[in-house]
Amino acid sequence: MQLPILFIWPAACLLLLGGCATEPKTLYGWGGYQAQLNHYFKADSAPEQQIGELEAELAKMQVKGQKPPPGYLAHIGFLYASIGNAGKSAEAFNNEKKQFPESAVFMDLMLKRLKGDAQ
Repeated sequence: MQLPILFIWPAACLLLLGGCATEPKTLYGWGGYQAQLNHYFKADSAPEQQIGELEAELAKMQVKGQKPPPGYLAHIGFLYASIGNAGKSAEAFNNEKKQFPESAVFMDLMLKRLKGDAQ
C-alpha cells in the first residue's frame, strides 16, 4: 500500500512544476526594438536601414497578434521625419497616438512641428 503513494507524489510534483515551464506571454512584442534604439543613438546605421528593420519586426508582431511597445511607432515616425518623409512620419505618429492615447499631447506636438516644417 505504501509503494503506490511513493510513486504518486513525485509524479504530482512533476506535473505541477511542468505547468510552470511555459513561457509567459508578454504584453508587447519587443522584437529587435532595443537593439534598434542602440543603433539609433550610436548612429551606426542609416535611418533607411533602421526603418526597414523596424517595419519588418512590426510585421512579425502583427502576424503573432502582438502589439508594439510604447514609443515603437513614434520612433519609426522620427526616423521617417529624419529622411524627409512627412507623410509616413505623420502616419506613424497618428498610429502611436491611436494605440497609446496617453501620448496624444506629445504626438500632437510632433504633428504640429511636421506641418510647420512642411510649410
